[in-house]
Amino acid sequence: MLGPVVVPGRPASTARHAVGTAGSRGSRRGLYISGGLVVAAVVGLAVFAARDLRAVRMDLLAARSALEGAVVDPGALRTPERREATESEMNRAVASLSSARRRILRSPGMTVARFVPVLGRQRGGLLDVITDSRTGARAGLRLVSQVSDLSDQAQLRDGRFQYEGIAALSSEVGLAGRSVAGLVRPSSGLVGPLGQARRKLNDVANSSSVRLLDGADALAAARTFLGGAGERTHLVAMQNNAEMRDQGMVLSYAVARFSAGQLTFDRTGNIGELMLSQPVPGSLPAGTDEVFGFIRPNQLWQSVNATADFPMSSRMMVDMYRQATGQSVDGVIAIDVPGLAALLRVVGAVQVAGIAEPLTADNAARILLHDLYVGLAPADVQAPRRERLADVVRAVIEKLTTGSRDTIGLGRELGEAAAGGHFRLWSPNPEEEEVFERTGLGGGPASEMADRTFHLAVENRTSAKLDYYVEPTVRQDISLAPNGDAHVRTVVALANRAPVGAPPSYQLGGPDKVQSRTGEYIGWFLLWAPAGSRQAESVPESGLTLSHVSGNVQAGEQITAVFETVIPNAVRDGTLNLRLVPQSRLKPMDLDVRIVDAPGWRVGGPTSWQGAWDRTKTFSWRVER
Repeated sequence: MLGPVVVPGRPASTARHAVGTAGSRGSRRGLYISGGLVVAAVVGLAVFAARDLRAVRMDLLAARSALEGAVVDPGALRTPERREATESEMNRAVASLSSARRRILRSPGMTVARFVPVLGRQRGGLLDVITDSRTGARAGLRLVSQVSDLSDQAQLRDGRFQYEGIAALSSEVGLAGRSVAGLVRPSSGLVGPLGQARRKLNDVANSSSVRLLDGADALAAARTFLGGAGERTHLVAMQNNAEMRDQGMVLSYAVARFSAGQLTFDRTGNIGELMLSQPVPGSLPAGTDEVFGFIRPNQLWQSVNATADFPMSSRMMVDMYRQATGQSVDGVIAIDVPGLAALLRVVGAVQVAGIAEPLTADNAARILLHDLYVGLAPADVQAPRRERLADVVRAVIEKLTTGSRDTIGLGRELGEAAAGGHFRLWSPNPEEEEVFERTGLGGGPASEMADRTFHLAVENRTSAKLDYYVEPTVRQDISLAPNGDAHVRTVVALANRAPVGAPPSYQLGGPDKVQSRTGEYIGWFLLWAPAGSRQAESVPESGLTLSHVSGNVQAGEQITAVFETVIPNAVRDGTLNLRLVPQSRLKPMDLDVRIVDAPGWRVGGPTSWQGAWDRTKTFSWRVER
């Protein structure tokens, strides 16, 4: 019987250690083999997962493309044909999202990832993004389908509104808004593109739900404004974009009556019929009186909307109409030539007495703001008769109230016009007015983010119709001070494209005490800066801070006006926000906004934007020390 084996020259304890070491090496080999198999399995699963993720990515790109085609296009709901095409696009998006979800659930690699802590969170987050996107797409699909079904119930037939259909449509839009609002989820723990996708989806869900819920409220308010809760009579102020105040100058009017669903017009005419011998009762706010008092906005219709405060202008118009006629109206509808073009896109061409060619959405601006003035002398007593906006509105309304019209398409067109300030509503009813201001159908520039809002207007200080030729462009250079103040330099370049050397005319004016030469434009540059900001020679007006200068520019030439604004404590919670509200000109101003200097700050995202200032623009930059 053998006893313990002793290796000569080594202690027994060392021998035991040697035996133990040999066993560890064997164990390590087993571990290496097992680990290698695990790594190989993980790599294999990763390969399969990567392949599946590529396919998922293609599905998501297809869905995004379909949704963008359906949702981003502002004309997607304008006509039954466009609604049918939109419904088809959204069906494709839902199919692509469903395919992406199936790929993840069936993927071996993605299935194993469920049990790996970090990867499991990413897999779950990806499924949530896909599922929520599909839920949102389905909500949109249902809404488009319901809009198509309800379009017949909401038709405008022979001038009669179908209030039940409008109410049902408001309910469906609100339901879609609440459904989309529930899609917002936390993005914590999601990394890289997946985290970005979640945040993007949250942003889209938030903005979409706000738009839908505001749309539902706007439909409900429009229903009562249009007589759904009792007879209403509204003054329609027609605004001429060839002679600008803050909006086009009010030179024509109409009175619209909504009774038991029926739309009729009591009267239309030139604003000269409503001239006043004295101002309406009530004093102007101090800042408004200081800047605009000398042109008598509470007495002269041509000056009533020089201020940017549309609710104030509307209240004065209601009082002025009562003083001129002894009759009361319940609200104001303001519409200019681009707004009329929106109506013409719905009803088609109209023939107006005194206008040689049919009036369409494409030629309305040229005919109404240029052609009708050709050949008229500066002091032609017949010139006011050529202000044909009232006649055009009468012709459009006659066509609109004959036969059946798609009110959904009409609403979309007027909503687009309202975004550029070409169509506005005012109501003395507080609930209706709150909705109009919140949704952009009414209100002034200070109705939202007053301490971060700019508004610029170039107004005509001649009696000529020169704004047809005038083209302002705007650049804002923003410097961010170390203490968080924002210094904003606003440069307005005004080009006068009127023909050089033309003879005097009603449109171009002529040498007189105001104009030294035919075609000379006297521009009144008014910049409303954020409430609480500092600007040279400024006054509080329209809820903002107003400074103004004037300048003369000859035909074929250009002038520039410069404003310097300081916004104290512009950076809040690591964010710099600015909101820019446009003037409702015939052609939108070109706008260039950029951060040019920010010492001590890191600015996230693009620092410049250029484009047409055709609607309110809100800029938001993340800034860090």
